[in-house]
Amino acid sequence: MSRPDRWNGGIAAAAFALACLASGMAQAQKGPAMQAYDRLSAAREQAEAVRDQDKDSPASRKQAETILRDALESMQRPDIRDLAEGNKFLRYRAYNLRADLFELYLAEGDKAQALDVMAQMLAEDSAPLDLVYRSKRAQALLQGEPRYRAMLERADAMGRLWQARAIATPYTDYLSEAERIAGLSLFWSEVKYNFAHFNNVPGLDWDRAYLDFLPQVIASRDTREYYEVLMRFAPLLHDGHTNVYPPKELQPRFYARPPLRTALIGGKVLVTFVGSGLLAKQGIRVGDEITAIDGIEVKRYARERVAPYESSSTPQDMAVRMYTYGLLAGDKDAPLKLDLDDGRGHHRTLVVARDNYPDRRSPPSFVFRQLPGGVAYLSLDQFETKASSEAFTQHLSQIMQAKALILDVRNNGGGSDRYGFEILSHLTAAPIPGPRSTELSVEPVERANGHLSMEWRPLDGSGASYPHRTRPIFNGPVAVLTSARTFSAAEDFVMAFGALKRGILVGQRTGGSTGMPMSFNLPGGGSARICVKWDSYPDGREFVGKGIAPDVPVAPSVADIRGGRDPVIERAAQLLRARAGRLRPSPDEPGASRIAGDRARGP
Repeated sequence: MSRPDRWNGGIAAAAFALACLASGMAQAQKGPAMQAYDRLSAAREQAEAVRDQDKDSPASRKQAETILRDALESMQRPDIRDLAEGNKFLRYRAYNLRADLFELYLAEGDKAQALDVMAQMLAEDSAPLDLVYRSKRAQALLQGEPRYRAMLERADAMGRLWQARAIATPYTDYLSEAERIAGLSLFWSEVKYNFAHFNNVPGLDWDRAYLDFLPQVIASRDTREYYEVLMRFAPLLHDGHTNVYPPKELQPRFYARPPLRTALIGGKVLVTFVGSGLLAKQGIRVGDEITAIDGIEVKRYARERVAPYESSSTPQDMAVRMYTYGLLAGDKDAPLKLDLDDGRGHHRTLVVARDNYPDRRSPPSFVFRQLPGGVAYLSLDQFETKASSEAFTQHLSQIMQAKALILDVRNNGGGSDRYGFEILSHLTAAPIPGPRSTELSVEPVERANGHLSMEWRPLDGSGASYPHRTRPIFNGPVAVLTSARTFSAAEDFVMAFGALKRGILVGQRTGGSTGMPMSFNLPGGGSARICVKWDSYPDGREFVGKGIAPDVPVAPSVADIRGGRDPVIERAAQLLRARAGRLRPSPDEPGASRIAGDRARGP
């Protein structure tokens, strides 16, 4: 029997927080609310087990119904009701219990009881998950019931209100003036009431910006031009998790780029990766400096043609977006004219297509190798899929035999915290700390009373530890490599690693952006997202809008790129070999205090 959970299909971070709380109950600091949550969860499990054991017979259904109703009745106790008022997870657990009852009554064909439970759920959540009420079984049994149709209409009304369905129209080449204004207004209003980081843009007058952009969206001639305007509106907020995206039909006009990677290194824009034999045959090599694009000096090109469309949280994040992610992006039918300098006096101009590379390839997301001195190295370029944590466990036996370990997240743009925290659970037996998280609380009654302050409230589960399983733990010294491309869930990984004091950070300051984005649709098939959660270290230290500084700063030089050297890996390996070879490195060695402390602290 499947059971819908209140947050199934929701944002990964919400599911992660729920998992943290659900399985972190055994910790001594568990409070009364979560003890009650535990009991209700156990009741759900018991009811499911009863039904599964007797193959969902009438007797097992009756027994399961009794278990679920007894659990719900316990929620009516005054002390439990008070706890639920302050704990969203406990409150929604009652919702889940009723969802289980709803399914049970559907299986029994009991329309009246199913509708009664549905009404109770709607009283708790007026915009419920469709999967609870619109299953094939629910519709088959209840679609002829006027009461069912009336409750679905109520749920649809809330969906129309919060999902702006009338505004989120499908793609068309041309949008009406009303649609264009509505799309700008929707993004402006969602930001005004939900954006988490206005503190990072204290000089921004958001209403003035809205008025400035209104004539521009009105004057836009087609959908493409309209999105060029909206994509310049979002960057005013200086947040890497707050963006406007064009419709998929237009993305080849904005995001096509040749299989090259570039970066700002030592003041020069260098090619750092060539991902096509066709480009290699044209003579493009790693280490080539791009001095101009389409006849415009490269830094001026980046400032004028790239930066206005890039949402970024910090100067180092903006540099990555200007010179790595966005520099060569554009219309797939518009080739690039690149002026190149190989550093040895050879200058040339090449015309490079943005599209149509059948041999296009990207660097591997995960690379494992053994470095001299017993140092294991693993690059983790994404936390988007389970493959990231599997890349670690695949090499776990080799890592366990190593004297030291380097984890490289310099190219990791994020994904899900879960995968990074699964890796950390192989490095320590200590609880793995989650971020301290808050959300903006808008109180209309307070505004009516003339109180205009913004209030922040902790999210349920804020600071909860990741559930720790018994598993092989690597106890040797560890270094994590970072750069400005370390972003989002990868920064949460670095934050937790640093909070654990498990090892050293080597490289450059991270991008400085994490949190939970709220996504919604815009006119013409486009979309947007807004960061609605403010995360910090468990002790309150901020890194959004700043980035996380390494213990040992190391950056590649132009000569390193052209010579095929990686000084960040080299320095980290040097420090780890020193740590593995003796109890304490010399006091004047960079990062010595962090490294020497590893053994004393233990895993």
